[in-house]
Amino acid sequence: MSEQAKISALIQTWMDYIRLSDLASAEVDAGSEEKTRIWDKGVSLVGDNLLLDAEVFQLLKQEFKDERQRNNNADDFQIAVAFPQIYLIKDGSRKFCPIFTIDISEIFQGNYRKSGWNLTKFKFQPVLPNLMNFYQLDEEGTESLVIREGLKVFLEDTFSHSFSTLQNFLDLIELPPHPVRSKPLPYLLRFNYVPFSYNLKKDFQKILAQRNWNWATPGHPAWEYLFGQPTPPNHQQLFLGAFSIAPPNEFQAAALKHATTNPITTVIGPPGSGKTDLLLHAIAQQVAKRAVHLAQTNSDISNLTLVTSTNNRAISNVEGRLASCLPTERFYLSGGAREAIAQAVSPKLQLAIDWLRSAEFDEVERSQTKSRLLSAVDEFQQHQQQDRNHSAHQSTDERLLHGILGDIQILSSRIEENQGFESNLQERLNDFSDYSQFPHAEYERIGLQLESAWLKLAKQEPKRTERTGGWKRQLENLLQKVWRILTFSSDGWIVRRLKQKIEAAVLATKDTPFPVEFPLNRRRLEVVRKNVASQSKAASQWRQLQQQLAQTQNQLSTDRQRLNALVAQRQQVQSRLASCPTADFYTRFYTQFHDLQQHLFELSWSFLQQEALRRKQEIISSLSIYRDVLNRDSNAFSQLARDWQNIYRDISLLFPVFISTLHSLRNLLPHPDSGSIDRLIVDEAGMILQHHLFPALVRSKQALIVGDPWQLEPVINFHADSLKEYCTQAFLTRGLTDEDYDRYSPAAGCTAYHRAAGASGRVGDLGVGIILKEHYRCAPPIIQFCDRLCNYGLIVKTPPRESAFGPNLIAYHVEGNYQNYTNPEEIEAVEAIIDRLLSYGYCIDSPNNEKTIGVISPYRRQAHALQYKLQSRWKNFPNDSIGTVHTFQGGEKSAIVFSTRQHRTEDSLWFINRRLNLLNVAVSRAKESFILVGNLDLLQKEGYTRQLVEYIQGCGEIRSLLR
Repeated sequence: MSEQAKISALIQTWMDYIRLSDLASAEVDAGSEEKTRIWDKGVSLVGDNLLLDAEVFQLLKQEFKDERQRNNNADDFQIAVAFPQIYLIKDGSRKFCPIFTIDISEIFQGNYRKSGWNLTKFKFQPVLPNLMNFYQLDEEGTESLVIREGLKVFLEDTFSHSFSTLQNFLDLIELPPHPVRSKPLPYLLRFNYVPFSYNLKKDFQKILAQRNWNWATPGHPAWEYLFGQPTPPNHQQLFLGAFSIAPPNEFQAAALKHATTNPITTVIGPPGSGKTDLLLHAIAQQVAKRAVHLAQTNSDISNLTLVTSTNNRAISNVEGRLASCLPTERFYLSGGAREAIAQAVSPKLQLAIDWLRSAEFDEVERSQTKSRLLSAVDEFQQHQQQDRNHSAHQSTDERLLHGILGDIQILSSRIEENQGFESNLQERLNDFSDYSQFPHAEYERIGLQLESAWLKLAKQEPKRTERTGGWKRQLENLLQKVWRILTFSSDGWIVRRLKQKIEAAVLATKDTPFPVEFPLNRRRLEVVRKNVASQSKAASQWRQLQQQLAQTQNQLSTDRQRLNALVAQRQQVQSRLASCPTADFYTRFYTQFHDLQQHLFELSWSFLQQEALRRKQEIISSLSIYRDVLNRDSNAFSQLARDWQNIYRDISLLFPVFISTLHSLRNLLPHPDSGSIDRLIVDEAGMILQHHLFPALVRSKQALIVGDPWQLEPVINFHADSLKEYCTQAFLTRGLTDEDYDRYSPAAGCTAYHRAAGASGRVGDLGVGIILKEHYRCAPPIIQFCDRLCNYGLIVKTPPRESAFGPNLIAYHVEGNYQNYTNPEEIEAVEAIIDRLLSYGYCIDSPNNEKTIGVISPYRRQAHALQYKLQSRWKNFPNDSIGTVHTFQGGEKSAIVFSTRQHRTEDSLWFINRRLNLLNVAVSRAKESFILVGNLDLLQKEGYTRQLVEYIQGCGEIRSLLR
């Protein structure tokens, strides 16, 4: 399968999922006469058969023909039957709430049947939220529904009734009490009208129909979302611009650096980790990027930034921060719903048009602002160049220091070695006498003469004679002796001549410590000769040692001087290095120059507004066209289709930021044109089904996607059997694989965050995201439990602080009882706890959300019961302060009371403990006090609730309601 064919198949699977989710829609507006969505007349049940009046059938059949002729797509016509009729009156309109739906769209392709159609032959879809709301089905009970055996078995098992026909079921079923309105009758409903599903489906159809899929290439965020793998951040990356808030920390900066050059940046944002600050800085950089580009090149580009999510709290947080940090009538457009467009977006556009018409363009002011902007950029670049220069000097000094340290080490080793040698020489010299006054020359002359005389005496040595028969030898010796006397070569003459030769030298030795005696005979000559030789040798050795010692000491002196110079040089170099920044420029520019970054953003925003005034007629025209598009003017739609690039570029001069849920995206940006959004910013991506994000990515050039895979995942209101059938029909029959289902199915647990992070779809695979590790919200004991649970590796920046109520974590044991899927005893305990919290200075509501109380439960019925009870007692208790854990995602309160509803030994902790996400969100909503309420004996049995109770026992306090 080619890549393009696979993308096409995946989009088709997502459209199948939209159809399935529309069938499970919990509320259907009856519509108006012009747009009928409900038919409750001319519809009846007889036995198992659905009967329709011929007029109703022909009307819908004609609609089917018209739809197929208009779009050549029969799937756009979707009709289901449901019963009984259950509806609420809201805003004067009936809102029908089916408990199941049966898709009968196919019957309108055929002919009318007076006998009707057997509904047990059609596929049905349970509507789980309504079964839970009206028929006491709880979250865990939805898992045990019987689907595969068909509609009748499902109804008998779910409602614990036996019946012969569907008509019989309708007669037996118990209808919900007032104020819900109900009738034991069937009705038809149009299930392709749900606004988000409708817009999403239209986007997918438009995308499939595009001639040029220029987004389906590597490097585009839409392609990378499907097939890419995230790249690591580039440390040596700069960004310009910052909001007037705290500077980014190192983890936020890593994300901002990555987002500067990459098509998709995925960020894990644990609770309280500064996600909104990150998004604001990203917005500031968008403004600065455009202004700097315009000032430097005199050519303009769009910087349209869409901030979106499926979570209203998330985008409200961003809007609230923007409003407080940058109070202005311009800068952002918020809200894509029809009511918001009419009440907020269109008026803002008109105000901008009025401002442009009334304000005067000042060329001097624009020129000055441009000059200041470029000067600020130059200043930043100068800081960068200075840092490069400093870095070069630092590198040189580091190399120099490395060489100096090496030389010091060599010299130190040599000095140490020579000091040992010196010591050894001293010890050896100590074994000698002092030969400093030794007469070397005299001893040398005396020694030579002594040796010469000794040789001569040796030649005159008489031969020994034997006692017998030696008279001849004796005679010979006598004759030789006489001969030596006659020839002056006798011992006496040799000694006398020797004395004459050495007399002066011998006399010279008398005044020294080493006097020499005159040898008077052969025997003394030998003694003197040996003594002179011995002393000469000792003196020579002593002198040699002295010379070696002097050389060693000279070398030591030279080396010590060199070492002192090197140490001084080392200190100078180290001093210079100590004055250098401890971190490189890329690590510190976003904090050290944060004021300059803020100034850049402010100048950029001012310059862009002046540019709008300079081109006011062009900008007014674009704003007017866009305003008319939002008001559904057909001519404006045509103009936008032809010139959307320039129109969005012009609008974003004054409104660089659009804020909208994904549900309303198509209302603000009607066409999925690639590049209409310069940067897409997505919050709470872990709560977004992956196909919901894809059309926004097709529209975008870059995307910054922030979420937390350990917070609550999207709610999937389908039974497991329905999803198995969806896998087979949507994926496997199209040539896709089970692996593709795990990776791309909206129902497989792989969220928009996982998809953006390149996760495989396997359980536990989170992909690769840049994690924000600094935590700024909760008291340390609270967030440390979440960190232990999820292994974020958080750096907690909040200081320790006990709540007014005591420890940061408290648990109350309540035995509990059971009534209509609620725990009334636990509800009473929550009421008593709130009463005490109020007495300690907490409040039900406050303008700045300080010291406020929130009450949450994992279970919808328990949350509803809590809301009824608490609002009966305290009329001003806000609706958004009491709810399920899912409704609190993205919210926070000073004190959170968590009602677990556990009451019986047979209760299952499965729903709470199936994943760690639910407890992670519940606990991290509390800023200073988290209060657990429930049967602690049951909660300690297993899983994450056991970890929570044990953690509170060790780091908090277990209390009795009697205290």
